[in-house]
Amino acid sequence: MTGSPTVRRRRLAAALRRLREQTGMTADQAAKEIGISKSALSRIENAQVSVLPPVARGLLELYGVEGEEVDALAQVARDARKRGWWQAYDDVLPDWFEVYVGLEAEASEIRAFQPQLIPGLLQTADYARAVIQAEHPDAPNEEVDRRVELRMRRQASDNPPKLWVVLDEAALRRPIGGAEAFKAQLRRLIDDAGRPGNTVQILTFGAGEYGSMSSAFSVLAFPEPADPGVVYIETRAGSLYLEGQQVREYSRTFDHLVATAASARESRDLIQGVIDER
Repeated sequence: MTGSPTVRRRRLAAALRRLREQTGMTADQAAKEIGISKSALSRIENAQVSVLPPVARGLLELYGVEGEEVDALAQVARDARKRGWWQAYDDVLPDWFEVYVGLEAEASEIRAFQPQLIPGLLQTADYARAVIQAEHPDAPNEEVDRRVELRMRRQASDNPPKLWVVLDEAALRRPIGGAEAFKAQLRRLIDDAGRPGNTVQILTFGAGEYGSMSSAFSVLAFPEPADPGVVYIETRAGSLYLEGQQVREYSRTFDHLVATAASARESRDLIQGVIDER
């Protein structure tokens, strides 16, 4: 069983969709049989909402699932309705990002590309505060504090994912938060790059043009085979979650970025060089 309600909801949604398709039923037919709307079933199958355990049982019985399998999946439905730790921050956590935090909490590996910023999981509190204040210039200090606290809490996992981060050199040259705070952030980046399971590479200016130059993205992988990978793309207005073939496409793009970037050792030297310049 996974620890994140978000991942459990996603797993249950995939199972219910697969079971329905195996019976040959349409979503409309299945919804009518158990007395819910087609749109409600669609939201359940797309993991947009948690399914009530009685509804889950009704669907499973409709699809011919019996015995212990019904009990097991009904338990997943109950667990998927539990609150994750991040929901304590719902005052500053938009719905579209809540999904990501829930997935991040269960990920075994995250491969991320950032053309402008140090990723949130590698940010110091001072760097995070400067970024958040720039993104929310009218937010009161209390709200900024909560957002910083949430970002730091995301870094405090007992079982953190492996991180493979590719950064454009621009992220090393923009002194966010002031000179001293930024130097501390670069030192933190070197420290994190040296942790087991972590890799940080820099796409130097000398590399010229490359794919995805203006588009940050993350590819999340999970420890259970039943949980397929996800691509996360954040925009100013929300986010996109991509699956299936698009995960493979973004994985190929990430592989190209890795091949184009400086090696991990060269990247550490480059980061240290930027620190020494300041």
